[in-house]
Parts: sequence; C-alpha cells; structure tokens
Amino acid sequence: MISRVEMMSTRTAAFRKLDKDRNNLLTFEEWAAATGDRFAGADKDKSGGLSRAEFATTAPKRAAVAKCKC
Repeated sequence: MISRVEMMSTRTAAFRKLDKDRNNLLTFEEWAAATGDRFAGADKDKSGGLSRAEFATTAPKRAAVAKCKC
C-alpha cells in the first residue's frame, strides 16, 4: 500500500521550484511565470508566436522506461 504522503512526495520538488517566494502557496503568477518562460524559450525567432516546430519543443520529455532483466 502507498500512502497519500508518499504519493505526493514526488511532486514536492516541482512545487518548490515554482514557489518563488517560498511561502508554501502557489499563486497564479508563480505558476504562469514557468509557462511564460517555457514559451519564451521555445520562441526561437522571437516572433511572439510558436511555429509548429517550435511548439513541438515544448512537449514534456518522457523518462526512459527501464526494461526488466528477469
């Protein structure tokens, strides 16, 4: 069995990274800043919009799944 605390513990680092003022509350501005930064980083030509290729770079990177060596 896994507890709620154990399940939530995997999200703690991501939350702390977004909580810029370290008050244990995540404001909309703190959350939106990360999205804005990601958009700005993807907008390589600084056009203010993302081309199909630029948008594709914003997809979450999936971790490689370890294969069982049974």
